Amino acid sequence: MNMSVVIIGASRGIGLGFAQAYAADGWEVHATTRTLDKPGALGRIKGNLTIHNLDVLDGQQIAELADKLKIGGIDVLIHNAGVNDGNMEDAEIMKVNSKAPFNVIKAIMPAILHGDLKKIAILTSQMGARNGGATPVNIYGKSKCELNDRFREIELIWRNSGITAVIFHPGWVATDMGGRHAPVSVEESVKGMRKVIAGLSRSDSGSFLTWKGSKHPW
Repeated sequence: MNMSVVIIGASRGIGLGFAQAYAADGWEVHATTRTLDKPGALGRIKGNLTIHNLDVLDGQQIAELADKLKIGGIDVLIHNAGVNDGNMEDAEIMKVNSKAPFNVIKAIMPAILHGDLKKIAILTSQMGARNGGATPVNIYGKSKCELNDRFREIELIWRNSGITAVIFHPGWVATDMGGRHAPVSVEESVKGMRKVIAGLSRSDSGSFLTWKGSKHPW
């Protein structure tokens, strides 16, 4: 059976790792980048790969992507796009990290519902977890905390539609965001999360998981 995956935010780091791994295993891969004219390593991937232009804050681009994906079903959607940029306004970071994922997923939902697996994975961070019930103070943690809260609300609706959805803390990964001295490699993180995604059942829906598959506290 030919499986298909959409990876939102695949130009580098973990998203690129997902695209490389799924393509190597023969999946039909739809990968998004904000720089379609300069795809970099994404453009060098061998396999059944289609690269799409997408800024997750651009409603027209979201609609165009959804239109391209509506023919046929999507088995797995992985939303990886996120920012932690000190040069960006806090409001912009909140939009990208906590609001955009749900706008993108809503638009692509018809394609997911027509897929065989009907699985969604959203990458968050342990920095979004509430320690002792308090909302994180720094903007990145705050944005991921809001992402987590939104997920917990909307996931119940998705579940009733037959979708299995989880959010992941991918680990402290050696990416541009995590730093090259981070203890977990992109390959390790992606391999772990792919294994978890492959084994997800309906009873797992709504879970906050680590890249190794264990439950993460909210």
